[in-house]
Amino acid sequence: MNHSQIAKESKKWVEEEIITDSQRHQLLERYPKRGQKPLLLTFAAIFIGLGFLTFIASNWSRMDDLVRMGIIIGFLIAFYVAGERIYTKYSNTLGVSFILIALLIFGSGIFLIGQMYHYTSYSAFPFFIWAIAACGLYVLWKEWTFFISAIGIITVGQIYSGFVYQQLHFLMALLFLVVLGVVVYRSKEASLTLMFGISYLIQSLILVLSEDLNYYWLMVFFLTLYLADDLVVKKGEVRVFKTLSVIAVFTLHVFGVFLLGQEWITNASESSFLFFLLWAVLFVGAVIRAALSSTNYYWADLILFVPVFKFPIGDAISLGVLFLYSLIWLIFGYRTEVSRWVNKGTATFLFTTFLAYFQLAWDFMNRSVFFFTGGILLFLLSFFLERKRRQVHKGGRAE
Repeated sequence: MNHSQIAKESKKWVEEEIITDSQRHQLLERYPKRGQKPLLLTFAAIFIGLGFLTFIASNWSRMDDLVRMGIIIGFLIAFYVAGERIYTKYSNTLGVSFILIALLIFGSGIFLIGQMYHYTSYSAFPFFIWAIAACGLYVLWKEWTFFISAIGIITVGQIYSGFVYQQLHFLMALLFLVVLGVVVYRSKEASLTLMFGISYLIQSLILVLSEDLNYYWLMVFFLTLYLADDLVVKKGEVRVFKTLSVIAVFTLHVFGVFLLGQEWITNASESSFLFFLLWAVLFVGAVIRAALSSTNYYWADLILFVPVFKFPIGDAISLGVLFLYSLIWLIFGYRTEVSRWVNKGTATFLFTTFLAYFQLAWDFMNRSVFFFTGGILLFLLSFFLERKRRQVHKGGRAE
């Protein structure tokens, strides 16, 4: 018997009081779990699913509607039943792969049946149904493969909805936040949190672009993600949401350096009382959270969340914010001898310096002189910062 079978059978033995729980753990230790390759099996399932789609697509027009329905339903049931039996009796990983194929067939069946009966959906509703199925599979089997599938389906569906229909599908967004958000909150797994956070940022961008919201609303969404980090992080783990939100708002300021000087951007950035109200509530909450934190240095991140779009020289202020952010982390890193903070400050300072040089000197210098001078300046600056970083790294610590 393998580890998976023993784990299932021994659980029943404990319930029937044949063995104790400690004896069950001793049995499991004698049969260690073998290294499996779920990634290979997952890709195998995806390729089989794609093969099914390719075969059906190439012969679809020649088939009768009844034959088409029979093929879709027959393969769907066959893979679901086979996957469930394999998962229960033989191999969890192989069973999940079969069920994943069934999920792909289900999704393709939604679109193929709609094509058969000339049903046209003017929204991403088919993706919503598909995502519900993926979430249901996760609820039934608690396998991360189905969670990842649900995130992928929702993200692709929202991108499709944004490009084709110029709108965010709010039912799909609600499913994402409520169902998958609860999973992330309970599991607190860094990899799942990362995928959830990336999908959240993509959907926030789609919402702003498709619903004609001013771009500065992104700052509210990023700040919300920043505050949500405390709900999903384990002690000592990487703060995924916080890192993603800081990278996102840093990028927003980078675009601000180039765009806020344009008149059409300034005119389009009309003040919104609701924006400032929500931003103020979230920002005050972030300040309070930083003040209560045992690591008092993380208030430096909040500098990036200050909106500068209403100032006449918003581009210059954005550049100043980036410089201030990088210098503060450099100072904190050197003062506390935390090498990770020094690395962060060094990387952002070098990037901001290059950004400032590119923005200020591009229009006034010969192109060859521009790149030659910039390269020398960055080389000297990099040499100086790297030497300081090595000094800290030798006697410092990484937090």
